[in-house]
Amino acid sequence: MLIKNIPSRFEQNTLDLCGELGEQWLNDLPQIVKELAENWSLKVEKSFQNLSYNFVAPCIYKGGKAVLKIAMPLNNPEISGEERFLQMANGKGAVKLLKFDETHRAILLERLTPGANLKEVFCKDSGKAVEIAINTIRVILRESPKNSAFRQLEEWFNNFFTKAEKTSFPSAFQNKACEFYEELSSASKCKFLIHGDLHHENILSATREPFLAIDPKGIIGDIGYEISVFLNNHLWWLASEPNLGEKLNDAVRQFSEAFAIEPQDLRKWAYAQIVLSAWWTFEENGKNWKTDLALAEIWEV
Repeated sequence: MLIKNIPSRFEQNTLDLCGELGEQWLNDLPQIVKELAENWSLKVEKSFQNLSYNFVAPCIYKGGKAVLKIAMPLNNPEISGEERFLQMANGKGAVKLLKFDETHRAILLERLTPGANLKEVFCKDSGKAVEIAINTIRVILRESPKNSAFRQLEEWFNNFFTKAEKTSFPSAFQNKACEFYEELSSASKCKFLIHGDLHHENILSATREPFLAIDPKGIIGDIGYEISVFLNNHLWWLASEPNLGEKLNDAVRQFSEAFAIEPQDLRKWAYAQIVLSAWWTFEENGKNWKTDLALAEIWEV
């Protein structure tokens, strides 16, 4: 490739998910970047090294700092949901969308500075990280738009339940996650447009606001799911620390009080979400899905 130092994990993920189409896209990527740079008058710099499922590189745009993000050639790229979500947010609580190229599945975003995530800023104060997450959710949460093209949370879970039963994925975890999801979603009075992947590393320090969200999936679902993503990442972050149970209880209490959701319901959402996450890893032939399932038991539901 003409673009140097692309992480091997990113290349492998592209090949695993997209096959021959992904291989061709990797070969075409230098030309795609060149075309976008010319069309948008960008000076594209070396890509970030933690790439996983998107090509992301810092760049200069109109004399200022920006970020170029290009999605791999999937049938239903999540970058479309991200673009729609950021259009609606219009910079409120989230990074600003500057440009969108549907053909190349590319977006141009403002670059957040200092750009430190919650784990970095609050490495010794996990409670403060929860407080910032609560404030972020309050700002970016929106009523579900009518007749929108946003994906539905139920699609994710229904796909999991339909496919998993035909595999060796542990049925006990699947059945329990299914039970909790159906119970919680049926009891929900209102669906929202949610971020869908709001965790510590997707909330960054900024200048125009203290913290802003990045990388939204943009889905229609329950606020309990939004919180559960953060809770499970909180669990993974603190898993090796003493008093884990106490710290998780504190986080659940903070979210419960902020959004008037019963603590036990938040724990059920967290269980269902971590099992769904384990399924995604299992489906992609990842290695850590059993660890996710083991951690699910910590929620004690």
